[in-house]
Amino acid sequence: MPVSLFGTDGVRGIANDSLTPGLVFRLSRSVAVWFRRKFGGDGRAVVVVGRDTRRSGDMFTAAVIAGVTSTGADVLSLGVVPTPAVAHAVANSSDAVGGIVVSASHNPAAYNGIKLFGGEGRKLSLDDEAEIEGLLEQCPGCLPRGTSVGVVHHGAQEVAAYLHDLACAPGHSLDGIRILLDCANGAGFRLGPAAFRDAGAVVTALFDEPDGFNINGGCGSTRPEVLRAAMLAGDYDLGISLDGDADRVVAVSREGQILDGDDILYILARDLKERNLLPGNRVVTTIVNNRGLDASLKTEEVEVVHCSVGDREIMYTMQREGASLGGETSGHILMEDFSVSGDAILAALMVTSVLVRTKRSVGALLEGFTKFPQVLVNVPVRDREALLGDQVIATRIEEVEGLLGDEGRVLVRASGTEPVVRVMVECPGAGEAERMARDLADVVSERLS
Repeated sequence: MPVSLFGTDGVRGIANDSLTPGLVFRLSRSVAVWFRRKFGGDGRAVVVVGRDTRRSGDMFTAAVIAGVTSTGADVLSLGVVPTPAVAHAVANSSDAVGGIVVSASHNPAAYNGIKLFGGEGRKLSLDDEAEIEGLLEQCPGCLPRGTSVGVVHHGAQEVAAYLHDLACAPGHSLDGIRILLDCANGAGFRLGPAAFRDAGAVVTALFDEPDGFNINGGCGSTRPEVLRAAMLAGDYDLGISLDGDADRVVAVSREGQILDGDDILYILARDLKERNLLPGNRVVTTIVNNRGLDASLKTEEVEVVHCSVGDREIMYTMQREGASLGGETSGHILMEDFSVSGDAILAALMVTSVLVRTKRSVGALLEGFTKFPQVLVNVPVRDREALLGDQVIATRIEEVEGLLGDEGRVLVRASGTEPVVRVMVECPGAGEAERMARDLADVVSERLS
């Protein structure tokens, strides 16, 4: 099995093509064995399982359940729930040794994937994933037989507990605020609106009728312009857009301003600092976050610490740095004081809470935040791994970096979840950033497509 099975966020591929039920069964069996060795001891072992709304979710969830129960571990099935609901259930159960989510997040409906959470409800490290991968071809000889296999329990109580904690997170009522919520026809289509309503908000839900085919289809956090159009056509105080498994969020103001993860981090960081609730006055972001966030938070006496891309890297960096807030431009927001994982619904509730509590507009909350022009181009490629050894691309990157000097930056990286190379250029001039990004993208396309 190739060492590249795991990407930046679990295992992902097209259903019944690069990702098959057989692979998912073997992977889930290995995961359950590893979970029990790492977190289980000799007592009862439970693996929490959830999924999003894709048509292939039934097929892969069945494979996960078969793999886990074949090891003697029980499954606590939550059904269709946001990914962070699984992390929450693991973190709050004395019997849970880990969690498995069947989801491909923001990817189209044809994809599916597996995300893993360890015994504390946190995503696994690269070393952990390597150990699990090493078990894939080793069918354990000590598997239970007959009546010693595991069974499935249904976690209605755990789902209710997650919803309760979400609705209580703001710490005060959101009475009267009008929310337009794009559920992406995904895993948050029930609990997203329910959490806001339980907190007191008036909610109008969009894209809340999943059919197995329409997850992320022309909606969700990767298509914020759709929510923006609906906001401008209606009368709402804030628009919220989730991704397919509800761990990413973007927002839209009543005037139509789109707020990405950088905007949300700025609002939350300023508010927490003003209330002396930001440990060390420190925030964690990734290397692709807009550097305007660094400069703007510096004026607020908030330090920004950078890490590699992905919410897992953000989480581990937050732990090392003693930070309670972190996130990335795509909308992964982590709030350590409230959740062990990134949670789009939680982040959206907390931003809404700032609006209600301060009685300030989104524009006022973003005063002092100036973004640097940033252009991102996704280049479809045949072999994304070939990027690392291509000297022509490397030379062109160096040339662009030389032209930008200290006033800009370039980032070219292979996606960990899709067959694309992401080309990003950031500099003070929008036209210059666009031209350089397109030039680099053309070189990547010529070399790797």
